[in-house]
Amino acid sequence: MAITIIATPSAFMAAFNQVPYTVSSNLTAQPNFNFIVDVNETSGANNPLARLKYPVQPSSAQLTFDVGNVLQNYVSYDFNNVTGVFGTNTDSRLKYFVQFRELYDVSGIPTLSGVLASNPTTPSASSYNFAGNGIFDFEDFTSTAYDNLNVSGFGYLSNAGSTERIESNQEKFLYWFDPNTAVKFIQYTGATGNVVTAVTLTAKEHLFSIKAGKYAQDVLIAGGISIIDTYNVSLLGAASNVLASRTFSLNTECSQYPTVRLHWMNKLGGFDTFNFNKNTINAMDIERKQFKAPLPIGYSKQDRLKTNYNTTINDKISINSDWITETESTLLEELATSPVIYLERSATEFVAVNITNTSYEIKTYLTDRKMFNVTFDIEYTYSRYRQSL
Repeated sequence: MAITIIATPSAFMAAFNQVPYTVSSNLTAQPNFNFIVDVNETSGANNPLARLKYPVQPSSAQLTFDVGNVLQNYVSYDFNNVTGVFGTNTDSRLKYFVQFRELYDVSGIPTLSGVLASNPTTPSASSYNFAGNGIFDFEDFTSTAYDNLNVSGFGYLSNAGSTERIESNQEKFLYWFDPNTAVKFIQYTGATGNVVTAVTLTAKEHLFSIKAGKYAQDVLIAGGISIIDTYNVSLLGAASNVLASRTFSLNTECSQYPTVRLHWMNKLGGFDTFNFNKNTINAMDIERKQFKAPLPIGYSKQDRLKTNYNTTINDKISINSDWITETESTLLEELATSPVIYLERSATEFVAVNITNTSYEIKTYLTDRKMFNVTFDIEYTYSRYRQSL
């Protein structure tokens, strides 16, 4: 018996895209033959995470299959998890390996073989495959798409551009993919100088994040560096070369409307952010259930016949942006479709919300010939209730 691994995915893949393998066997003519695929976590105590069974294909000794639908069940996201200078994003990835077996009848009895092949060949804590929590659109996906997110060439895991707006009391999180632990320093730069902090990233963890909002502003102030209109947060390599950079423009405008700041999970698995600082409308949907009591003999006007015994309140907010650029319009498409969104109450407090808009138009000046903004409808993920009496 023998299984041959013909094709494997890249060592680094997005779990929400296809993660294809092709294998073959020289025993597919055996009665009731099946390929058995075990998907395992490198440090897992409950392996296999999934055991997949594939019957032999007609007139073929080969099998091509996708394990992405398994991997995506074991990756999530990391948000507001930075407790020191940086955070290690262990919920955003899965280290896994795949083992192959055969199942067929021997003297009429289904018989499972031992492990006949593995990918990687010798799985261990230092030899594994990696699945991240990103996803690539149909036309953007390639077998090396995730490899190309390496901080050394791509920068932060964000499509927000090099500059974004922020207020002085707001927080921001920046994410990066660093398979070679190339980042050695974090540099915070203000108007009169910079503060450089050395970091030692844990090898083989790959995904990291830092705070770049109020935390970064406080670092500069504590270092005696003034912030006038902008500041910058950069990741530096061993030679102090810039690997990733983001400039923040402090918004000091006075507005009659409260700012609504949203953080959302982007397609690359990090989180992007945007301030909505125009008219905000708060409303609620109210659902009531009633029962009706019989009319008592000798009733009084105070008697209650219809009683609300279950009142559910779902709060929702309509938010509006200021004038936005074409780049921001494209960026906000990811907010419109994001599965994970948080509303910032303060730099340390966040509330989960959902977008309820069912459509979104990416606007351009060439098409509209005018300045434009955007409106979103959001609702909290919790419900409120009134007394049942």
